Amino acid sequence: MKAIHVNKLDNVATALASLHKGDTVLGTLLLQDIPQGHKFAIKDIAQGNPVIKYASHIGIAICAIKAGQWVHIHNLEGERGRGDTDSSVREIKQSSHPSLNIAHSNKKYALMGFRRSDGSFGLRNHILVIPSVHCANNVAARIANTVIYSNTATSPETNVVYVTHQHGCSELSYDALQTKSVIVGTAANPNVYGVLVVGLGCEGVQADVVAKEIQKRSPYKKVQYLIIQKAGGVNATIRQGTKIVKEMLAEALQEKKAAGSLADIVLGTECGGSDSFSGLSANPSLGTVSDIVIEQGGSVILAETTELIGAEHLLAERAKNPIIKQQILDTVKNFEEAVIHAHADIRGANPSPGNIEGGLSSIEEKSLGCIYKAGNQPVIAVKQYAEQITDKGLTLMNTPGNDIEQLSGMVAGGCNVCVFTTGRGTPTGSPITPTIKVSSNSEIFKNMNDTIDLNAGAIIEGEKNVQQMGEEILDFIVSVSNGKMTKAEINQQNDFSIWRLATTV
Repeated sequence: MKAIHVNKLDNVATALASLHKGDTVLGTLLLQDIPQGHKFAIKDIAQGNPVIKYASHIGIAICAIKAGQWVHIHNLEGERGRGDTDSSVREIKQSSHPSLNIAHSNKKYALMGFRRSDGSFGLRNHILVIPSVHCANNVAARIANTVIYSNTATSPETNVVYVTHQHGCSELSYDALQTKSVIVGTAANPNVYGVLVVGLGCEGVQADVVAKEIQKRSPYKKVQYLIIQKAGGVNATIRQGTKIVKEMLAEALQEKKAAGSLADIVLGTECGGSDSFSGLSANPSLGTVSDIVIEQGGSVILAETTELIGAEHLLAERAKNPIIKQQILDTVKNFEEAVIHAHADIRGANPSPGNIEGGLSSIEEKSLGCIYKAGNQPVIAVKQYAEQITDKGLTLMNTPGNDIEQLSGMVAGGCNVCVFTTGRGTPTGSPITPTIKVSSNSEIFKNMNDTIDLNAGAIIEGEKNVQQMGEEILDFIVSVSNGKMTKAEINQQNDFSIWRLATTV
């Protein structure tokens, strides 16, 4: 197969391989060369008319487009996130054609992990060293590395990890509250056995306050804090911190694993470095995983609000009630309004230059492909950034599209495993939550094999279908629960970043 026509309502198709002028593909004579992953018109599209893919608008034709012509940013203009031309969010009238095909599996997936006394389930059992403020970054890192690079006993599943960040002081109240929320949620994640919070002493986000909130959220957890100004300076804090972490680690290594199931999973879904194949292979495969996790009693997080702009009408149709439906629409609209008020075209930021090179022409097209990773189960809750996930089923979390900020928000919400799809390739991973990388195409899987775990490009090549790929991902999650390290873990991708809401003051 040389190209794919996703839906009978679409007026464009996507090239699965580089196509040449004069070829006849899907009954259409090509008038131009079409790069791999890019679109061509399968019927004439008049200037000003919508370009349709995934049965939804991905933009409008800015000139007449003939059947067989290449369709991309030179002749397609997105209608959403256009602060350069609009003063308010455009209301795009279009019909919804939601899929009702919820993936199913009779197979029961047996997991092994660390059952916490509150019932939560960790796939890892790490000791986390985390600063409350950027002034303590170096000390936190030195404490962790002193243990990591010593002869102290560890295991792949029980180790010392740390993060750094640029927050915690000189923040407006609501920004400081969000910083604290992310730090607390990250430390409270069930993949963490114990945590040492390191603060300076004069910051807005105080280490002792953070530690108390972590303990309140997770009473079973080992939690301590150190304040550099009170501990006697940098070297004294490092000595004390090293002793604390070694003691926690020795205790953590005594923890025994217990049986679990997909009902114990809080699955984070993410796509980054997307290309036009992401919505055709990797994301639908992850959607299969999402459906089956929910079917078997687990929780799934759909995030990246930016990348729902243009697809929110489909997600809203799946809301369990009118209140959730309105929350979905409002969440996306509020995010888009922020873009509008910046008086800029969202293109270039999202979709990024790499996304565009990979064949994505507008935020709408990217969003319509992104939404596939959430499967087809009902949306049962809408949460704010880093808010704790408390519901079984599919939850929308309001996050930016930035890979690391989004991943950090989901982990703070309790995500204990993440599946991250990519078309261009990205090394991003969480220090505490196993992050499984799935490529949308075989080329990037081969080129970045030290980074990517699984290859959904087999779907594009006709070797597997979406259901088979989804089940392969589920089997990999089981392997991770049994101690298999993801590529991101092997590469020590301690990525952590907090969504900043306001200016530094």
